[in-house]
Formats: sequence, C-alpha cells, structure tokens
Amino acid sequence: MGKCRLANSTSDPPKSKVEKLLDRVRTREITVDDLMAFREWAEVARQYPSGDWCKDFRTFKAVGTGLELDTFLNKEQPCWGERLDDRFRG
Repeated sequence: MGKCRLANSTSDPPKSKVEKLLDRVRTREITVDDLMAFREWAEVARQYPSGDWCKDFRTFKAVGTGLELDTFLNKEQPCWGERLDDRFRG
C-alpha cells in the first residue's frame, strides 16, 4: 500500500504536474470540486496496480503506473491501464 507520488509527503510534488492542473482550473477546464476530490483521493494510502492505471474525476483523468502519477488527461482523452475506483481503497 502507498500514496500516489503527487501526495507523498516525503517528496516534493512534480511542479510541472501541479502547474498543469492549476492552469486547467484557471481556464475552467476542470472544476475546483474535482481538483479537491483528486487531492482527497491521492492522500489516502491504497493499493495500486503494479502496471498502468487511470482514475476519472469527471472533468479530468489522472493516469499513472504503480505509485507514480504520469499525467493528467482532459475529460475527452481516452485513458489506458486499469480503471481505478473505490475498491482500491486501503
């Protein structure tokens, strides 16, 4: 079990990924509510698949591999890997 690398307090969040999210909030591509849902979700220790995964937050998607957050996609972009839902709660 572990936390998504973006929320891991032992390392700094990747600045480029944080800026990408904030830019999308500023341009209203994603909602503040969905951003907060991502934050809450990422802060919970959980099991992640060892391979690729995707989590849909309505106005954007988070995609990663294992504990690593790879990128954010807009809501129209298809994601790859195993779709995560609440069954991955720790």
